[in-house]
Amino acid sequence: MTSRRQLIPLHLLLASTLSLAACSSTPSKATAAARESAKSACASLQQLTDQLARPRPSSLTDPYYQTAEQYLNTATNRAADAAQQDQGYQEFADTLHRAAQTWQVTFTLDKAEPLIQQARKEKC
Repeated sequence: MTSRRQLIPLHLLLASTLSLAACSSTPSKATAAARESAKSACASLQQLTDQLARPRPSSLTDPYYQTAEQYLNTATNRAADAAQQDQGYQEFADTLHRAAQTWQVTFTLDKAEPLIQQARKEKC
């Protein structure tokens, strides 16, 4: 007795292939959340970059520096949120964390600024 193979109708095969492709190309909720956090971090980095482009006051107590630090802290926190959701953002978060630490320890932008620019190039 010979066995007969039943062929799957072409329209069913195409429909199931398209369904599988849609499933594999749809990002997970964690990935989508990570992207949103990264976008938010990049928006804060853009605000920080705009702030840093302005003339810098000589007094470290000037609101200029408080505003810049706030932008950096917001970007750092959003990048950390992204890294929690998706490991692909870990280096981005680490770089911003180092920039924030550098700023807090040295109280100067000179050493933190290259790290800020590096983070922007990485993910923004």
